[in-house]
Amino acid sequence: MLISPMEDCHSNESFSPEQRSKLLFAYSGTGMGSAVVCAVAMVMMGVMRLYKHFIYRLAVYQVLGSFLQAFSMGLVLTTLDYDDKLLYYRVACNLTAFFQQYSMWVKLLFTSWLTFHLFSYVVFFKNLKNL
Repeated sequence: MLISPMEDCHSNESFSPEQRSKLLFAYSGTGMGSAVVCAVAMVMMGVMRLYKHFIYRLAVYQVLGSFLQAFSMGLVLTTLDYDDKLLYYRVACNLTAFFQQYSMWVKLLFTSWLTFHLFSYVVFFKNLKNL
């Protein structure tokens, strides 16, 4: 059974609270580690001025989308001790689910954009040295 993120943050009752917290720590820890790597990559791209060429700029957009997705994975820690009765946790759960869905669509858009542009350059341009 698939559960949408907006339905409930912890609606799967098959995990104990300890197992759930371990899974959330692993998921958000992976996200925060990825966010740090993406931030370092963006700084290095800025230092090397890779944003001047169009193809490199598409790679910068791809890393930016990855950063947004990794950061939204790290936001899962805000729902660690989820309680339905507190307004903070309901708002945090809904915002986390929204950012995760939004970042996945942004990542899909940037990937499609990069694929389309690279395909059009390879197919329609004769001089591939300009890439």
